[in-house]
Amino acid sequence: MAENQDSFPTRYWGNMTDHAPCCTSIKFAVLNTVNNSWTDDEQQQKVCDRALAVSETSIKSRISDTITITHSMGALMLGGAIASGKCNLAPSTTWISTGAPMRGSMGSDYLQGSCDGETNRIMEKLANITGRCPVSTAIRSLAYEHGDYASVKLNRAYKEAQDVYRTHVKAAMCSYKHSGLISNYQWQFWLLGKVVPHKTPHNDGMVEFHSCAGGIPEAKFGNNYRDQFYVTKLNHFDVAFQSGDALLDEAKMPMKWFECLLQRYVQATASYSLYFVLDQMPQVLL
Repeated sequence: MAENQDSFPTRYWGNMTDHAPCCTSIKFAVLNTVNNSWTDDEQQQKVCDRALAVSETSIKSRISDTITITHSMGALMLGGAIASGKCNLAPSTTWISTGAPMRGSMGSDYLQGSCDGETNRIMEKLANITGRCPVSTAIRSLAYEHGDYASVKLNRAYKEAQDVYRTHVKAAMCSYKHSGLISNYQWQFWLLGKVVPHKTPHNDGMVEFHSCAGGIPEAKFGNNYRDQFYVTKLNHFDVAFQSGDALLDEAKMPMKWFECLLQRYVQATASYSLYFVLDQMPQVLL
């Protein structure tokens, strides 16, 4: 969609409006992240332009008085945009990241291998039948860093985006386990967690904790929703707030984590806007 939206047309994000009563405005960016690489200059510029349009205090390429929330590949697009000088964040802007594949995803490598005939025949047939072959531009751009499908150029782009990520991200939600919340998509991430040859069992079904942390020290993460850097037992859709919170397990409360962050970053005397950047990687793979 050509402009920011006041509400999101699908269930990609959970109901965020009711959980952000103190924000001046809430905007959603709807970008084509299926047919475009996160390294694409035009795509990165769109992320900047949409963010700059959210707050009236943003000037030229400087994003001000905005709480920017990215899920999955959205973090790479914003990180890449800042790294290449397309825009920058003012001190008054807060970047919150969830499920970011800052080192790529083995899901990309696995799908590329399936389409190339390098996995078992069942998965190859499934990939072809479901239309996942040929692999989309977006999925190819998420090849695991320094893996078989990552080019020198892509590895360099990852490093640049990671440097920005470590510098600017104020809070992040990643996963150590993908057990997830009860939902109609839960089983899909159980399957992905088993089938995809992740380098570690610590993942959300699609993105490993190591990739999501993006170089932020593991010691900074805690498993309580009150922690600024939150390590959870949620799957890749859960960290987009799609299924609310668990009743008792504090490692499965993304909404409460979000609310605590807003209490921390939204000052009563300031005017803040929320800006959500999405990614459609999960829909492509499932």
